[in-house]
Amino acid sequence: MREGAWRKWVQKLDPWLIALVIVMLINVAALGRSPRSLVRPVGELSTIRAGAMALGDFYSNQAKDLGLEHNAAVRDALAKYRFEVEQASTLEAVAKAMGDYGLNISNIFHRELQLKREQVVLGIISRDPGLAAAPEGATVVVRSTDEGVRVDDPAHILSIATIQRLQADPSVKQMTELAQIEMRGGKPRLLTTRSLPSQIQALRQEMETTRATLTEAMQAGGYAQLVGPGLVIRARQSAGQALLENVLGYDLRDIVNELFAAGAKGIQVGSQRLIATSSIRAVGDTVLVNHQTVPVDPLEIKAVGDPTVLASALDLITNTPYFGLMLDIQKRDSVTLVGHPLR
Repeated sequence: MREGAWRKWVQKLDPWLIALVIVMLINVAALGRSPRSLVRPVGELSTIRAGAMALGDFYSNQAKDLGLEHNAAVRDALAKYRFEVEQASTLEAVAKAMGDYGLNISNIFHRELQLKREQVVLGIISRDPGLAAAPEGATVVVRSTDEGVRVDDPAHILSIATIQRLQADPSVKQMTELAQIEMRGGKPRLLTTRSLPSQIQALRQEMETTRATLTEAMQAGGYAQLVGPGLVIRARQSAGQALLENVLGYDLRDIVNELFAAGAKGIQVGSQRLIATSSIRAVGDTVLVNHQTVPVDPLEIKAVGDPTVLASALDLITNTPYFGLMLDIQKRDSVTLVGHPLR
């Protein structure tokens, strides 16, 4: 039986139910052979014990099919099952041993299979070339869902190739619990979720992942501070531009549109962060952004994104005869944009 089929099977039939069915079948068979068997309880006990041992053989075969026959915890559980069945002196004691220790074997199968899959996760992550630069204590959580393997990596430790390997690995897809990998000294370390502290850590990790997702969404929408490489642009009007009505507003909107088209993650004009509903208007020499006056002469524009790509995009408009602003464009390794206030 393949591992996936075994997992589905064991979810439907637990060892206690198997034990109960076997006891019932053996009893029916024993009673059906002869009325004399009713007065031979010792023979009946031996028969049922033999059935319980057959169930132990079944568990041993399943351990081999799952690649767990050499696992110390599985071997100990199988040995304990056989010992308790052999020591049972009544039919009820045999049935109880079958149920209790059979369930223990099933739980150990589940646990050790999960641990094997977690080791696969650890092995894949260990080969990522970027681990040496990982922040101390950063955690990656890997889980299998109905939609596929989900990798929560709020610190952005893993490469795309590593994430794809995790999502494609069949063992990882069969995980029934999440796997947590913590970075210590540039090396990944497996955290188990079977202890209460680890469960708390898992919940904290989920909170951090949710918080990171929310922050990214707010940054993309313009409602949270955004820091990254980009441009700082200072724009001044040329001598003849003030004679043309609202040309300043048109040019400013052209700059913003080109920057967003070139992949800017965020833009700030003066002190105002641009969001989806932002307005840019010029009345004479006054500029209103988000209905707030921003300083001009120079008018400062900040953008976060690839500095080279953003600067090249501005060449498309600054070299046209209709563009009336003079731009001082500076590439920066770090540009900070304020968050638009939530109202």
